[in-house]
Order: sequence, then structure tokens, then C-alpha cells
Amino acid sequence: MHLRHLTVIFFIMLATFSSFANEEMGTVADDYFHQGQIFYENDNFEAAMDRFSKAISQSPDDSRYHHWLAKTYGELAETSGWLKAMRFAENAKKSLKRAVELDPKNIAALTDLMEYYKQAPRFLGGSNKKAEEISKRLEKLKENNTHSFIYHQVTGSAQNS
Repeated sequence: MHLRHLTVIFFIMLATFSSFANEEMGTVADDYFHQGQIFYENDNFEAAMDRFSKAISQSPDDSRYHHWLAKTYGELAETSGWLKAMRFAENAKKSLKRAVELDPKNIAALTDLMEYYKQAPRFLGGSNKKAEEISKRLEKLKENNTHSFIYHQVTGSAQNS
């Protein structure tokens, strides 16, 4: 019986420390993310890129982090020489695609990916067809969000759709 109690206590302690570690990881990633946003807003895109990359290394499945990194790559592409701009544009596309892959309902990332496809030259992956496909997805998302909002307002339901 004594061994059983020790085993239970051990697993409780392990779970507790594990949850603290996960919270700490999330906090570190969020700190990097918020630092990146500040650098981005102050047009310090190199530092923003560094912080968003660090946030992603701490929490690789957060769509927001990939989206903001993509936005940063886009800004760097616009202000760099031709060769660097091509690399940054390609990285922006990859990060946008990853953001959408992680959260298919991330309207901001979808919108930016659509704009990328509209504006990028063909050799960097620009495609009016892909832009149109995303536009249709966005319309469906907006329509579903409107219907969901109206439904919840009418029924008083607080469920997520």
C-alpha cells in the first residue's frame, strides 16, 4: 500500500512539473512573439524576424507566429536587394502556407496568402487561380461566421461553431 501511495504521489508531481514546464514554454514563446510585434511596429524587421523565429522554435504549431513571420519576410522583401528579396518572398509564402495549414480559419493569414498569390510574379509562386480559390474560401468563412454570429445572437447560445 505504501508503494502505491508513493507511485501516485510521483505521478502527481510529474504531472504538476510537466504542466509548469508547458506553461513556461508557452510564456517564453508568447514573450518572443510580443517582442517581435513591437520590433515589427517599429520597422525593425531583422529583430522582428529573429523574435518570431524564436517564438516558432518554442511553439511551432501556433498559426499566429507563422503569420507574423511571413508578414516580416514580406516587409524585408520589399526593402532588400533583388536576390535577398526573392529569398524573403519565398520564405513569406512558406510561412503563410504553414499558418493556414495550422489554422485553416485564420482569416488574416488567408487574406495575406491570397494577396501574395495576386501580387507575386509567377516564378515566385504567384497565381491568380490560387488567389481566386482562397478568395472563395474566405467568402465561405465569412458567411459561416456571419450565420454563426446571427444564430448565437438569436438563440442565446454560447457554443462555438
